[in-house]
Amino acid sequence: MLKSVDINLKRCFTLDLGRRKVNRGERTLNVNKLNDDLFKILSIGAIHTVYQPIVSLDNGSILGYEALSRIALKECELNIEELFQLASRQYKLWELERLCRSKALENAIHKPYHAKLFINVDPNVIHDPEVFAGFTWEKLNQYGLRPDDIIFEITEKSAISHMDTFTAAVNHYQSQQFKIAIDDFGSGYSGMNRVCAFSPNFLKIDMQLIRNIDSDTVKKSAVAAIVKFCKESGIATIAEGIETEGELKTLIDLNIDYGQGYYLAKPENKFQEISKEQQIYIGNANYEKNTIGVLGEIGALATKKNCVLENDNIFDIFLSMKNDPKITEVCVLDENNHICGMLTRSFIFEKFSGQFGYNLSKRVKAKSLLNHDFLEVDKKTPIEKVAELAMSRAFSQVYDAIAVTENGRYFGIVTIKDLLNSAISIQVNRAKCSNPLTGLPGNTEIQKRISSKMIDSRPFSLIYIDIDSFKPYNDAYGFSMGDQLIITLGNILKECAEQGEFVGHIGGDDFVIISDRHRSEVFCEKIIDLFSTRTKSLYTQEDADNGFIVSRNRNGFVDTFPLATISMAVVTNRMEKFSDLSKLSKVIAHTKKLAKMESGNSIVVI
Repeated sequence: MLKSVDINLKRCFTLDLGRRKVNRGERTLNVNKLNDDLFKILSIGAIHTVYQPIVSLDNGSILGYEALSRIALKECELNIEELFQLASRQYKLWELERLCRSKALENAIHKPYHAKLFINVDPNVIHDPEVFAGFTWEKLNQYGLRPDDIIFEITEKSAISHMDTFTAAVNHYQSQQFKIAIDDFGSGYSGMNRVCAFSPNFLKIDMQLIRNIDSDTVKKSAVAAIVKFCKESGIATIAEGIETEGELKTLIDLNIDYGQGYYLAKPENKFQEISKEQQIYIGNANYEKNTIGVLGEIGALATKKNCVLENDNIFDIFLSMKNDPKITEVCVLDENNHICGMLTRSFIFEKFSGQFGYNLSKRVKAKSLLNHDFLEVDKKTPIEKVAELAMSRAFSQVYDAIAVTENGRYFGIVTIKDLLNSAISIQVNRAKCSNPLTGLPGNTEIQKRISSKMIDSRPFSLIYIDIDSFKPYNDAYGFSMGDQLIITLGNILKECAEQGEFVGHIGGDDFVIISDRHRSEVFCEKIIDLFSTRTKSLYTQEDADNGFIVSRNRNGFVDTFPLATISMAVVTNRMEKFSDLSKLSKVIAHTKKLAKMESGNSIVVI
């Protein structure tokens, strides 16, 4: 008879609450009880699954859900991570893995149709013979799921015992349309070596790199480097463990593709959306990030073209393309108008070529030949960003059309020709709308930006800047030097403006800054100091020493004038919300008048 042995585990366990880690410290556990708990969990299936949304940081839509296993045996003292460690020691790893995966897939029949399911996989079990034997395929068929619904998350925290076998297993899954994500990247063993070994579809950045990233410049630099690498490699990035608004905003600014964490949504038994407030925040943050230089959204270029359904015959698509050379691709939709994939002209014609291609492909359904690797963007995505995404694709896909969605459903198609024509149009419009002297946006864009603030309840400031004593300077030094004075101020404003702030040139010596925050005297004083320093070189030494210039006044008489200074009128919505453009214009004019009444450099904030 075996004796019950108590052991003191001399390591610190962690409690897995979704993606948060809580230290449990040392404790004494009964080994026999632990083993009994493991076998009981396996025998009665005492595991349940919760699901945490993985959210697009472009528009707040749901990419998918991570399936997180929880122990449903009340008397069990272990958490799920510890249970897996015990199962590994008892050679029951695949049995526990199979149970967790079964539970995750069983409940996934209730997930939104278009959403992906992220399933955690221990790297040392993925090449188990039973895995290859078709267990996952059997469950997919049982619950009406598809291979492209599933993303296997392989944790970076576990060492891989046989890398060659593991890589072969990953390649096997990818060849069957399953996608792969590296989990906890930045915390594990092989780093970039593992990424380069099998080119995953997703890379999940470990929460330790995300925590307080908004105030940690080293973490920002590290994550920015990861994003750059992934963009160039065609890998989508997912930030784990987002817990604050500051972290979320920083990750959006760093161009992370997707996010997951308690701040967005906690794991729940049911499949949930994030709140409308969070969706609006993500949309607004992206709008502000992409406003500079953006002259439109991709939806304006999209055209609705003929689409096909998953069960349509591929032969009918072939005939349509054969009869109409303008059909270069078709989107394949499900019954809910979600895009399942895309079929290109070259791919279809290839299938019907050769001695047997015609007969073999004639009765095939569209869903069996889908290309799932296509570029899909929301209709509100800026045109410039779409062009960047399109050009970063693999060379063989660079000229493929782009699918455009609205609320996750088919909206239209944009071809590369459309993008090129748009780029030309953008350059023409910029030339028309920009001030030729400073290159800054002119009145048309300024009016558009101000109007957009009328429908936005978030903080903003409108800063009006003009040069005092500009005419005397222009008369004394000539138009060329007057232009240099204006250019100098324009460059200073561009330099001082932070990300998301808009700088416009109204005309002459008048400028405007539109900010998404309440600006104060401190910001204005920095501009004034730079202007005072840099404009000294635009005067003769004598005028600079005197502190004035001699020029003619408006009546034509010689007079003395002070050196150029600037007046800054700042209007914010801190105390008053503006919903009427004419009212805002009156307040701006009044504030500007107050600033001009003061001599020398002046700042008036309302």
